[in-house]
Amino acid sequence: MSEAGRVKPIDVVRENLIRDLDASANSTELARRMADSLFAVDLTVYSRKYSFDSLVYNSFALSHLDSSISLHPDQLDIVNTIKEKDATILSAPTSFGKTFSVFEYIVREKPSNIVLIVPTLALVDEYLKRIIKKYSDKFSEYKVYINIDEEKQYDFNGKNIFILTHDKVVNERMYTKLEEIDFLVIDEVYKLKKDLDDDRVLILNLAYLRLAGKSWKYVLLAPFIGMVEDIEKLEKSPVFIRSSFSPVVNDVQTIDILNNNDRFPETLRILREHCDCQKTLVYFPTVVSMSKFVNDMLSDLDDFEEISQSIMSFIKWVEDEIHPEWYVIKALRKGFLVHNGQLPMGIRQLQMELFNNEDNYTNLLCTSTLLEGVNTTSKNVIITEPSRAGRRNGNAFTAFDFYNLVGRTGRLNKHYLGKAYYLRGPNDQDYIKSDASISIKFEITDDSIDVDIQNGNYEQHRVFIDFINELGITYEEYVENIGGSPRFSTVKYVYDNFKQKENALLDELRNLNENDTRGRFSLIRILYEIIEGKKNKLEVTLINKLINKQRLRIKGIIEAAIVNSRSYNIDYIISTVIRLKNSYIEYGFYSKVQLIKFFLEKKNVEEALIRNIEEKVLHSIEVIYFTNSKQKRMLLDLGIYDRDIQRIINVIGEDFDDAVHLKELLKENNNSLRNLSYISRYVINNIL
Repeated sequence: MSEAGRVKPIDVVRENLIRDLDASANSTELARRMADSLFAVDLTVYSRKYSFDSLVYNSFALSHLDSSISLHPDQLDIVNTIKEKDATILSAPTSFGKTFSVFEYIVREKPSNIVLIVPTLALVDEYLKRIIKKYSDKFSEYKVYINIDEEKQYDFNGKNIFILTHDKVVNERMYTKLEEIDFLVIDEVYKLKKDLDDDRVLILNLAYLRLAGKSWKYVLLAPFIGMVEDIEKLEKSPVFIRSSFSPVVNDVQTIDILNNNDRFPETLRILREHCDCQKTLVYFPTVVSMSKFVNDMLSDLDDFEEISQSIMSFIKWVEDEIHPEWYVIKALRKGFLVHNGQLPMGIRQLQMELFNNEDNYTNLLCTSTLLEGVNTTSKNVIITEPSRAGRRNGNAFTAFDFYNLVGRTGRLNKHYLGKAYYLRGPNDQDYIKSDASISIKFEITDDSIDVDIQNGNYEQHRVFIDFINELGITYEEYVENIGGSPRFSTVKYVYDNFKQKENALLDELRNLNENDTRGRFSLIRILYEIIEGKKNKLEVTLINKLINKQRLRIKGIIEAAIVNSRSYNIDYIISTVIRLKNSYIEYGFYSKVQLIKFFLEKKNVEEALIRNIEEKVLHSIEVIYFTNSKQKRMLLDLGIYDRDIQRIINVIGEDFDDAVHLKELLKENNNSLRNLSYISRYVINNIL
């Protein structure tokens, strides 16, 4: 058969039709003329009512969630499969509409108790705003929770939606609070693949293991998964569905550079020549490289002329509260937005809101946080360097990571064609789309000492038995007190460092008992060295100030550090303060200090000494992060600035336990909420 006579795969035909729509001066008129062809390759989102067959189909496939939308055929198949099967794994491109399909099922079938597990608070916020708030009439009968309160008795005879990050359900006390689960959804499930460098992978596997067993029905979502190994070993033997359907096309243009120093100038050139006035993500492998780009490349640009008075108020607040030299503010003054995992939640929300909904702001500087399911309206992405932040083993981007990022471009009814510009340096690799489809094996079915420990199969692991024997504890005590949130290797590492520093730690605890006026700096220094296995005077100093119960202003902490430290530049100091405050202290430092406290208890250290760690460190962190108040913690997780939370509680009280009730209280008392920061006021207005 000649080349012209060959039947093209449906994906190629679909892609060519989408390209034709993109190139057309009048895509509506072209869609009318091509309606039969569009319908034939399932592009019903474009064929609409322009042909008889399409009209009939779209009427039949009308969404119950949003009456202005009809499901495309693959979405309709997914909804029906979820209904028919007890367990489903869905792999589909970013633009497929996986989340919409899940909520479509919920609205159609109305399961009573729903648990949605997502990897980040940014996705919690996205679910709340993009679905729960937007379609509030469809979810009015549900109570919506974003935290689990160990003290609360939940009414599982009613209708509940729990939207939780996986760390919120990691211990046995939390699992047992979720007495009944009618429908479980775990997003970004490719993270279940074993990764010994990432404690969060273990946490997510354990969350799946515990929750899937008590769920009547569950769905796992991910992009680009070609196969799940040992799928028959998973709870309920889920059916695996893989779809290649996408209503948009993503192109990659590789731009070879001669020198790594050319990355930033080339980025600006691409923005000017190819992406002017188009929504564009600019990906950086680290926050450090992002801030360097802002300082090195944006400082000579003219200030952005279209900053509104409202955003100027935000800039003024950040300058007063954090610091005028913070790269986020420098970028905003030049018309560039910023998104990464170190930013306070409220500031992240504002940046995404401006990028998605304001025509003036077209450029968003981002890190790998955008890989974790956050949706944007981006037309383009510039990949400045193909490496991945936060990887201890230094792994570069895989094809999976690369095309996951590329898939963030293009948007249904906005951009038919998304474009990625890849700056390939002399030592950077090529990426092939066929390599992006990965085979994964969940850690719970892989060889894993951590899963074995959690399942009680620890006898085969001599290193674990030696550890609990040396500490003088039983297996049951290990599971109850340490659990599965840190990997065993992490526990062992901290314990080995603890043994080396044990005498110094005990001496300092005695010094604190003997001198009531002694500060806790030396205690934090020793704890830090046990946890990290190294010295760092700057971080110890900052941690000491950041856990002050008086909630010292960030700007004051930064300025004091600048005066007292000649070893670090101002950008490093500001970024370190933000990172410690918004992630490390709560998620890294606190949990490991609890480990150290447990070690001391097992060494039969007198309670009066251990109390110093409880009162001077652990309790201070609990106060700062509202650990013991689920109501305050809910406000913090929604993006309210921490220094405003007590003011809000003073007005609305603490008699609420779900997001819907909180919204009602904020609406009722909105006029009485005064003297709040810009960012808290922004978050509240978005909630209402």
